[in-house]
Amino acid sequence: MTAAYSYPFRQYDPIVGDEIALLLNRYLEGHRALEGAPAYLFDIVLLDGTLIGQIDLRIGNTHALVTYAGQIGYGIDRPYRGHHYAAKACELIVPVALDHGMTELWITCNPDNPASVRTCEKLGAEYIETVKVPRWSELWRRGDREKLRYLWVLPRPERTGPRAAD
Repeated sequence: MTAAYSYPFRQYDPIVGDEIALLLNRYLEGHRALEGAPAYLFDIVLLDGTLIGQIDLRIGNTHALVTYAGQIGYGIDRPYRGHHYAAKACELIVPVALDHGMTELWITCNPDNPASVRTCEKLGAEYIETVKVPRWSELWRRGDREKLRYLWVLPRPERTGPRAAD
């Protein structure tokens, strides 16, 4: 009998920007929509500690991640939308991606989500194509039929940014 695989997750201290911070909430492993790819889930908070959304970084290059699920996902609570917090959170998570050897990220969004399209554009991600979501996928069961695919080549910061905490 084989033991279940467990991804060697790293611990991260808060990642603080000018307006928001990312706080590691939990690790995700074995999620159906991500074909079991491991992921880090961070809370997005204002500097006063107010929770305004979440962002997750999905580790790996599975077919689902690079084709229709994306390697990064984000959501901002309705009262806090319109301040580019999703793009700012994406920028803050770059050092975590680099820490895992990821130099580019696939971001997908629904065609009817102009806010997410603007986030991708603000990041400088390149629109690649629109793809159909497979009927057998968890995302199809949730109602997603098509995804816009963007490729974001990650900027290399001067400093390495947050490293895994010891």
